[in-house]
Amino acid sequence: MKKVFSLFIKDVQHALKTPMVLIVILGLCILPSFYAWFNLKSSWDPYSNTKGIKVAVVNFDEGATVQGKHVNVGKSLVSELKTNDQFGWVFVDSLKEAKQGVRLGKYYAMIHIPEHFSEDMTSIFDKKPRRAHIDYQVNQKINAIAPKMTTAGATAITKTLNDKFVEVATRAFLKESNSLGIDLEKKLPLYHKIENAVFEAEAAIPKMEEFSAAVQKIDAHQGDINRYADEFYALESYKDEINSGAAKLIKANQHAGEINEAGQMIVGLNSKMSNIEAALNKAQQFEERFPEINAAVAKGIDATNKASAVLATAQSRMPEVHARLNQAQDVTDKADTKVESAEEKVSSEDKVTTEGEASEGDGTTSSEEKVTIPATTEAATTEAATTETASTEAPSAEAKQTATMQTVAEVKNEPLTKTDLEPAKQALGEALQALADLVKDNAAAQKDTLSALKDHQPSSDNMKVIAQNIGQTIQLQNEIIDVLSRSSIDTSQIVNALKESNNTLAVVQKQLENGKADAASISRAVEALSVIQNMDMQSILLQGLETIDAGLDTAALKLADAEQFANKVDGILTEAQQVTSAANERLVAINNELPALEERFKEVNANVQSNFPAFKARVAEASRFVQNDLPGVLNDLNRISRFAQNDLPGVMSKYDQTADLLRNNLPGAEKGIHELAEFTRNDLPGIERDIKKAADKFRELDEKDVMNKLIKLLRNDLQGEADYFSDPIQLDEKQMFPIPNYGSASAPFYTALALWVGALLSSNLLTTELKDQSLKGVYSLRELFAGRLLLFLSIGIIQSIIVVLGNFFILDAYAKHPVMNLLFAVLVSIVFTSIVYTMVSLLGNVGKALAIILMVLQISGGGGTFPVQVTPHFFQMIHPFLPFTYAVDLLREAVGGIVPELVQMNISRLLIFCLGILGLGYGFKPKFEPIKNRMIKTSQESTIVE
Repeated sequence: MKKVFSLFIKDVQHALKTPMVLIVILGLCILPSFYAWFNLKSSWDPYSNTKGIKVAVVNFDEGATVQGKHVNVGKSLVSELKTNDQFGWVFVDSLKEAKQGVRLGKYYAMIHIPEHFSEDMTSIFDKKPRRAHIDYQVNQKINAIAPKMTTAGATAITKTLNDKFVEVATRAFLKESNSLGIDLEKKLPLYHKIENAVFEAEAAIPKMEEFSAAVQKIDAHQGDINRYADEFYALESYKDEINSGAAKLIKANQHAGEINEAGQMIVGLNSKMSNIEAALNKAQQFEERFPEINAAVAKGIDATNKASAVLATAQSRMPEVHARLNQAQDVTDKADTKVESAEEKVSSEDKVTTEGEASEGDGTTSSEEKVTIPATTEAATTEAATTETASTEAPSAEAKQTATMQTVAEVKNEPLTKTDLEPAKQALGEALQALADLVKDNAAAQKDTLSALKDHQPSSDNMKVIAQNIGQTIQLQNEIIDVLSRSSIDTSQIVNALKESNNTLAVVQKQLENGKADAASISRAVEALSVIQNMDMQSILLQGLETIDAGLDTAALKLADAEQFANKVDGILTEAQQVTSAANERLVAINNELPALEERFKEVNANVQSNFPAFKARVAEASRFVQNDLPGVLNDLNRISRFAQNDLPGVMSKYDQTADLLRNNLPGAEKGIHELAEFTRNDLPGIERDIKKAADKFRELDEKDVMNKLIKLLRNDLQGEADYFSDPIQLDEKQMFPIPNYGSASAPFYTALALWVGALLSSNLLTTELKDQSLKGVYSLRELFAGRLLLFLSIGIIQSIIVVLGNFFILDAYAKHPVMNLLFAVLVSIVFTSIVYTMVSLLGNVGKALAIILMVLQISGGGGTFPVQVTPHFFQMIHPFLPFTYAVDLLREAVGGIVPELVQMNISRLLIFCLGILGLGYGFKPKFEPIKNRMIKTSQESTIVE
């Protein structure tokens, strides 16, 4: 190694002694930088500097008249282009001049707006719409990139016009629809008035038929007219109702024109349905799924089934406890009966004794029998008192009381032990443990759902389903809190955990109902559920049951306390079973509904299109009614109204006249009655049919709720829906590793290219041979290779530093990590210099030629300008084997932002190239030297090669 460094030092000393060599080395250090700087500066930001690209615009649009208004879309487009600085727009009057300018290269492209442009744009209002066209011509010969730019600009113009047209057309359609909906809504009360008038006329038909039948009956029995005169006079009571119904029909007919006008609006809307359908076709919706809810519900059902089975087992233990308590109660009842009998006999004996003592005092003797109470337990148990013959001496009152109390005590002291109540305690424990398992399983399932919710925000419909699921969990936990609170044991730790969980779940439920849940609230709810899931509820319940166990002996001594304890356990088991069953029913109901909900979400992608056919069908149905049925209804109403207005007064007048004739001159009334009867036979049935037909039409409309559905469908949010249909999908762009300009983005490629060019220049201007004859034999070929390499590497490092610093301070290029950019450039220069130096050192001029060929291949296949995926297959194949690939990618990491994995990979690949080529050069230098010398000798003999 000493000889290697000594050779490097001698090279430096020789350079310092020779000014021309210093100038050459200085030029070698700076010249590659110019290559990078000039290329970068010339293409620093071409896409934001397109004002100089001239595009001719020729507008021949003559405009069009739409609904009485003159519209000129071409003129509006020209006005917008005059304020647009994207290109150098040149507005010319001659199409020939514009085409000639494009042909001669004066303009890069030409946009021609034809004379029928506005007319075609507004042809949507015609029966046969026509697509509007803009003529666009571009000169592909002038430049490779400029046509792409101008084409993009022309495409943007047509897209802007299309978007504006969709927005304006949609806004117009929605405005007309909204206006029609408002008009219909305003006239809805009038519609109901007409409808009610028809219904009232229909309701009066039976009375009209009664009137008709009466008139015809009178007419048929003209010979008995005197007998029927009273009946005819009774018809006068119907006059007010008939006149009232007629007035309502006349009033309804007066508003028929307004109803017809509203119907024509519906027909007009139906005729424009194809335009609305075209606008609606842009709407799209997206699918989601919710398998987490399915899993949670399935878990809940399993947990409730398990809890229900445990509770059923616990309940099966209670009949044994109640049987033992009933047995004790029977014994107690028998004892009470016997005690009462004994007490009665003792009382009777006291009375006899008292009388005897009184008799003795008087000197008389009683011969009645006395009652005594034996002191033996057997007598007290078998019989409460024994009747004995009267004796001369009776027991004392104190002895009799003692015997009675002994009897009571011995009969009532039936043994009831702790063992009798043990099944009740065991059943209580199993029930509480089942509820604990249920709440823990439910907490685990709910926790899984919320954990998934933290990573993925579902749709609004899914949020409502999850909120409903959380509500079921809160309800279940509240019911379990009620059961635990009544269990007579200390479950406060479990109850407090459930209450805390309910509070956090309620917050998340409310947020989901409002459309969004924040991660902090979800985390608190998950944490509260984890506390429940991880709580050792079994130990807490066992501790509480031990306190009950300690009190069982006391409860066993008191039959009432024992019964109270058993009944309380029964109540807790029943309520726990109800809670479990209710939870199971709710979960099963939810589980049954989930497939339908999931199917609905699968179809959400076609939501707008699936809703529109229903809207279209309803409008079409209403339009058909307006066109086919409404005229008949209105005609019937008009005919009935004309009759009520024109003929009915005459009929009523005839009735009055006839009544007067009947009263004043009965024979003269026969003719009037006959005319009235003829009317009821010939005209009245047709009028009744018309009224019924109109009423049936109105009922059909009410049953289908046509008017309200139409109003609801027609009313809309004009601004919001127009904006939505004009632009249903919005692209949210987020840049990753942003670079402010094209020049900075191109800097890695041109920097790497400059460093390769620098290595080529060094190998062409500096020699890899030992020219100093005095040093011949001092250094071996390998030492010469390594020593001279140090000189080339030193120059390469200086070249890389100058290039990078010039990028920063001269061109003001951007780099996210400037220091790393400089270090990476130094590494790239070392690798490139090693490759070029080794090829030249081993092969001489052939190596230089190979280095140039490799540079050309790397420019195309290194992916520096265009993505390698768009290049021919050959360049894609050699791409992974080119040093340029990893050098450019490594420099890009420093410019845009470092990804450690990519930096590590690129550095490792470059080091493989570097160490591989240096190992090859160092190892094969002695073997390649004779080959190179022969090639040099052959070249020199040609007298035309250096």
